[in-house]
Amino acid sequence: MTTHETSTITSEPTGAPSSLTGLPLMLTVGEAAAVLRISRTSAYRLAHEWRASRGATGLPTVRLGSRVMVRRVDLAAIVGLGSDG
Repeated sequence: MTTHETSTITSEPTGAPSSLTGLPLMLTVGEAAAVLRISRTSAYRLAHEWRASRGATGLPTVRLGSRVMVRRVDLAAIVGLGSDG
């Protein structure tokens, strides 16, 4: 870094968003994993758990043809942001 360059260092970690309103209504499992800050593999495992438990536990998903999607409203409920973040 030269003497004219500056850098910004923050002591606060970047956390999960405080709102999900900028996200699409339906997210892929990978996109939902990024929002939840978990691995894609863990998200798919939780999605499978949700289907196997008939919705009792896991990550709620919707099948659209061959695609497995997560509704934004379900993500908002998981992270405690109300009905739609």
